[in-house]
Amino acid sequence: YADMTPTEFLRFSAEIHGFTGSTRDDKVEAVIKKCFLENVRHKTIENLSKGYRQRTCFAQAILHDPDVLVMDEPTDGLDPNQKKLVRDMIAEMAQDKAIILSTHVLEEVEAMCNRIVIINNGEKIRDTTPEEIKNEVPSGKLQDVFYQLTTTADTRVEEDFSEQEFANEEVSS
Repeated sequence: YADMTPTEFLRFSAEIHGFTGSTRDDKVEAVIKKCFLENVRHKTIENLSKGYRQRTCFAQAILHDPDVLVMDEPTDGLDPNQKKLVRDMIAEMAQDKAIILSTHVLEEVEAMCNRIVIINNGEKIRDTTPEEIKNEVPSGKLQDVFYQLTTTADTRVEEDFSEQEFANEEVSS
């Protein structure tokens, strides 16, 4: 799809979902506006910045107005302004949709999520709110809870030993 423009790509996607004619055109216009793509709608996708490419994909994902939206690392690689824009769009849509966010970026979890499910090695190990989970460690930091839940005591000992070994090499060099 890199050689298509956002408008062409979204029209194509709308047709895949069974929209034709004025219904298709109305849906395409609505997501172009919602995702702030007006300024780049006629440029080829391959020539867009990463932020605009992600917004184009976001527009494609919401084109058919799904009840549930699954997003994988939606702000990965975006500058702070683009991150804010994407977070705001997600927050707006979360008013009437279920949004599942898959991310390893804990800053995103804290900024956008009202529920946290932590999966480690294919097993759900926690399903709670950000506030509740932060109370599980004295620091109150999500990163500390995540580390505690997703590493074993053996892994932590190995990491501590490796860090100590590295520090000793720096001192002796």
